[in-house]
Amino acid sequence: MFAKGARAAIALLLAVCSGVSAQSPAKLSSVGPQACAETRSSCADFDAVVFVHGIYGDDETFRNQTTGFDWPSAFPRVIKDRSIDVYRLNYQSALLSWSGQKNPEFDSVATAIFAAMAPLRKRNYRSIGFIAHSLGGNLVSTYIHDVKSGRGHPERAQNAYYITLATPVLGADIASIASPLKQMLAIDDDLLKSLTTQNLYLRMLKHFRDAEGPKGERLGCRAVHLHAAYEQSRVGPLTVVGVDSAALSIANMVASPIIGFPLDHFAIAKPRSASDPVFVWVNDRVVSEFGRLEEWDVARASVPARFRLCERAEYLGEP
Repeated sequence: MFAKGARAAIALLLAVCSGVSAQSPAKLSSVGPQACAETRSSCADFDAVVFVHGIYGDDETFRNQTTGFDWPSAFPRVIKDRSIDVYRLNYQSALLSWSGQKNPEFDSVATAIFAAMAPLRKRNYRSIGFIAHSLGGNLVSTYIHDVKSGRGHPERAQNAYYITLATPVLGADIASIASPLKQMLAIDDDLLKSLTTQNLYLRMLKHFRDAEGPKGERLGCRAVHLHAAYEQSRVGPLTVVGVDSAALSIANMVASPIIGFPLDHFAIAKPRSASDPVFVWVNDRVVSEFGRLEEWDVARASVPARFRLCERAEYLGEP
């Protein structure tokens, strides 16, 4: 049984993605023209949405090869009369490491993502939201925790929401099979190891997330909402990320009902069109979040700008 699963894991990993060839471990790039021009000193009248791929992913993660529909490019640029800038966050995660190349360590990628996101923090968007697939969801959770640890709760609150698609919150069985195989081949893949089932880092990350939200509430901070979806179909013989990891593990954290889609792990990030159920569900979540942000702004219209995100903690912004 293990041998059969191992063969399937290898075949699946070799089949899915080409990997990111960027020299930097992480790179943020704009999708189309920016509504908030580079010449503006502040983007407080604008919002940002960032797409984050999963392990071994790249720009193709959110593109449907059959229809040619590219989700980040098709994402609405105006919601509730607010202009939106859309970005892709790519990080180095090469499947070619099977041939002997080494993928960066998880903490190196997390550090690079924190640095890559600095321009958005400095531009002071009203909100930064994320749409993340697979490992991308864990990296976004790590990023939000890093912002809280390194900057503070108001800066954390700027990240108003994140939407995860088939994210292995507590790991994935396929990683637990594939990681030892790569180690036997003397190939180091720290990102893959970070996805092994119930590993210590993922358990601690969930612990940190459980603690951050309630503390933010005590400081009167704008909540960082989580919305989650999971896959219901297999890739060949395997369910890549099970419902226990992608959904049940975060049942106490989500701001809306967790939803399952009859799609496999990769198809869930590739809507066929703007009428695709995944595209519609994500858009509905973002529209609801913009309504919440509008209510927050109205309620705090008379509050000094430095307290706009937390009632009892001052927003300092990026130096």
